[in-house]
Amino acid sequence: MNRRDFLKGGAVAGMAAACMSARGEACCGNGMPKLTPPEKPAQLNLCLQWGLIPTKDDINAKLDYLESNDFQAVEVPSGLNWLRDRGPKLVDALKGRKLFLATACGPSRFDYADKAKNDAEVAKFMPVLEILGEMKSVGLIICPARGRPEVGHKELRADFVENTGKRLAEKAAACGTSIVLEPLRRGETPFLRQVADGAKMAQEIGPGCTVMGDFWHMRWEEPSFFAAFVAAGKLLSHVHIASLGNRKVPGTDGELDNYVDGFKGLKFIGYRGAVSMECGFPAKGKDERGKPIMPNNDEKSVLIQNMVKLLRRQWAEA
Repeated sequence: MNRRDFLKGGAVAGMAAACMSARGEACCGNGMPKLTPPEKPAQLNLCLQWGLIPTKDDINAKLDYLESNDFQAVEVPSGLNWLRDRGPKLVDALKGRKLFLATACGPSRFDYADKAKNDAEVAKFMPVLEILGEMKSVGLIICPARGRPEVGHKELRADFVENTGKRLAEKAAACGTSIVLEPLRRGETPFLRQVADGAKMAQEIGPGCTVMGDFWHMRWEEPSFFAAFVAAGKLLSHVHIASLGNRKVPGTDGELDNYVDGFKGLKFIGYRGAVSMECGFPAKGKDERGKPIMPNNDEKSVLIQNMVKLLRRQWAEA
């Protein structure tokens, strides 16, 4: 029995508590939660990160591609220069289209021993949140710590919840957007490895803070995709997806790429946010120098179209 199968039993045993957290329902007389369907049925809103859209680097060309290939959202970089230069043009180009702006994604860390460095990181993202609010983006993806932090885990978590993360969330709420906490894998972060942990932190931080799930990270850290998403409930605002073996385009790892359990959880909570591809493209082989041969845009597009068919089919099965 592997770690995932071992832990899954515990996840199932704790499902009643997770359901109550997600739905906020009172218990029936027999102690089980009284569940009600979500206010609106869930939707599978597929999304691509900006740099993965296989077209020339032109705003309308990329949005045309998304619309013609059954995508409903786009995820953009979080760099301030990119947002200042291209944000207004992107907003104009989205008018009249059936696409929404999901999150902005980029590097972040708030685990320095030097308070001034953490304050500088907070200050760096304040204008980013202002622009994302103006663009009506879902939010800014935030990772509180990466690798080996310079302070203790408890101290780091407390400072993020009470100080750095709190200040960013308050700014996000004032701008009409949010910060989106991303759980990572062990080795990538010292804490915040499960979606339920992120949901708890978001509750403690308050308005302007949500959480996301990433199927790639979740495969290693969650005993159950379903339970993870249900534990987040209404606080879940974004989802990343990749193949579950090599973190490439979903579908390229064969039978391993099964997302039905997670999709059941998303349907259970009535999730209507984006499911965004965050991954690489598989190499076609190696050249005579041993370097990988990467697919061209037409070949990437075929992989993406196959992914869309796979995810739509699994969503229907869930």
